Amino acid sequence: MRRKWPVLTWIAILTLVIVTATAGCGAKTGNSGKLKIALLVPGSITDGGWSESAYKGLKKVETDFGAEVSYVQIKSPSDVVEAFRDYAQKGYRIVFGHSYDYQDAAKRVAPDFKKTIFITSGGTTVMDNVSPIYTEFEQATYLMGVVAAKMTKTGVVGTIGSQEMPAISKTLISFEQGVKDTNPSVKVLRTYIGTQDDVGKAKEATITMINSGADIFWVSANAAGQGALQAVRENAKKGVKIFGAYSQWSKDAPDVVIADGYIDFSNAFSVVVKQVKDGTWKPGEIRVGTKDNVVKFVWNDKMTIPQEAKDAYDKALKDIQAGKIKINIGAY
Repeated sequence: MRRKWPVLTWIAILTLVIVTATAGCGAKTGNSGKLKIALLVPGSITDGGWSESAYKGLKKVETDFGAEVSYVQIKSPSDVVEAFRDYAQKGYRIVFGHSYDYQDAAKRVAPDFKKTIFITSGGTTVMDNVSPIYTEFEQATYLMGVVAAKMTKTGVVGTIGSQEMPAISKTLISFEQGVKDTNPSVKVLRTYIGTQDDVGKAKEATITMINSGADIFWVSANAAGQGALQAVRENAKKGVKIFGAYSQWSKDAPDVVIADGYIDFSNAFSVVVKQVKDGTWKPGEIRVGTKDNVVKFVWNDKMTIPQEAKDAYDKALKDIQAGKIKINIGAY
């Protein structure tokens, strides 16, 4: 004989089912109620440059916004799609892909996860839930070029990039423009080493340029850039100097670093996180630079900088922020 359940019992059972089902839908703030934010980086978070600066930015938004955060280092291009998808499936609300190269992966994954926002560091892809952060770092490297043109003793300076891609090339091109706008007679050497983690290759390229007369360097090569710094330090007695790349190299090498150029990703990431939390985020290019306190050029206070170089820097910075200087980085 079938047992009849009281109406109130059925109501209680149905309520429990509904609550359980709702809890299983994967709320984007996770079980803790915190906003979940993830980061994909192309290199080690201790690379002293690009990846480390993004990781520090992630930790800062964790503190400032009480977020739940996670990161993964990408080992090969094929891992990007999988990482984006994995974080989206786990209910992460924002996933930062810290490379220009990650935009195609974001484009592939985004349509399947409408509630996750994918932000790439660089790129041009904009979709309903995909946007790039464009950091106007060419402003900092242009200023480096201005200073280099004033400080070089040999009339030759060097630029080294990891790979010939827009996010890297724009910094080498803008550095050269800063040099040439200041002193057209200064020779600018340029090379790409084809790797972002081979320290030995970057060191070899730097030594080759030093032997060709270069005495001031800008290097954009992620972890490999440490090889360039090593070469410069070993040739410090020759008067060779360098600019800090995406980190504060002057702390470890105050004898050879003129100034540090870096991006404060805590400020850049905060722009996005604040908008998402406020419900005001809309897809589109997020452009930030020196005016936003994201792109930074900071003098090494342990080094004596000629007043002529400081004056040229001050004028160029004002002209950049006033829109008087157009930095021609080419196609991006």
